[in-house]
Amino acid sequence: MKLLVLAGGQGTKLWPYSREDKPKQFQPILGNKSLFQYNVETLLSQFPVEDIFISTKRKFIKYVSEQTPQIPLKNYIIEPDIAKDRGPAEGFAFLKLSYLYPGEPFFLVQSDVIRKPEAEFIKMILDAEKLVKRDKKFITGGVKATGPILGVDFLRLGERINIDTDQEIYEVLEFVDRKHSVAETKDLVENFHIVTHCNHACWYPELILEAYKKYRPDWYESLMKIKNTFDKPGEEAEIDKIYSLMEKGPTELVTKHIMSQGQVVLLKFKWADIGSWESVYSFFTEDGGVYKDGLVVDVDSENCLVKTSNHGKIVAVAGIDNLVIVDTPDVLLIVPKDKIEKIKDLQNQIKGQDLKQYL
Repeated sequence: MKLLVLAGGQGTKLWPYSREDKPKQFQPILGNKSLFQYNVETLLSQFPVEDIFISTKRKFIKYVSEQTPQIPLKNYIIEPDIAKDRGPAEGFAFLKLSYLYPGEPFFLVQSDVIRKPEAEFIKMILDAEKLVKRDKKFITGGVKATGPILGVDFLRLGERINIDTDQEIYEVLEFVDRKHSVAETKDLVENFHIVTHCNHACWYPELILEAYKKYRPDWYESLMKIKNTFDKPGEEAEIDKIYSLMEKGPTELVTKHIMSQGQVVLLKFKWADIGSWESVYSFFTEDGGVYKDGLVVDVDSENCLVKTSNHGKIVAVAGIDNLVIVDTPDVLLIVPKDKIEKIKDLQNQIKGQDLKQYL
């Protein structure tokens, strides 16, 4: 089985650490280590380097090679420097794997996710490999829903699967799109056998490309045109040309249709998609505490995140509450934690003032 590490996204919500030219997965969000390094090192603890593949944009190759020199260049799946969201990007990676290693399953690993303890994540991958080779069904991950949660998709569970493991693995009856009210979500959690969907994926490249063909034939047609350019003169320019015409969209436009015939592993590890400063705080800190990363001194503060890149300066705070403070060499961000979405407004204003070098 091939481990496919996704490392081509932008991650604008973690600004000012995540930048357009060096996004969050390559930044030292975890102390002095990037999320990308953390995830690749976790995989290398169990799997041979020849089975680990990195999907990234051309402009990020330098960060991949600097941070994970163990991974050979031939294991890079290099997508064009064109933002098309995960649907086209992952489709391109699946296409490459099917071309290079036909008939071999993959396990998809997002490089901006933290999973602890790591040993349980490795165990999930190994169990998924056994199961996908046995049943040939799409496998994903889920977490038991204990209360109403907004902003997430759900999976309704069927029968438990019989396999030699202590992990809970179920057939999926239905993919349930995220709800937009607490009442709707509360009813869903209380009256159905439901888990939240956690975006892991294990299957065969050829089978998921068939799903692209059925549910997004426009993407599939473009991918087949791209396949015809492989190992031919002018390949890179032709791929860019075709890829640039693909419509943006998430992979869920395909996978939500196949999950009702799939399987879900209930995660035995703590999992967080590090997509915002709020998610960093929630993962590392008990409610009401202060998350400190870097040279930070605090007295009598509550409910705050303070992170510094340690550029010869100490950050000292006292008696503050409900703040996110992020200090980098060229940007200082201060925003109320419950208004973290204002980061987008700040970014738009910076663009409008022709200060794009700070993005």
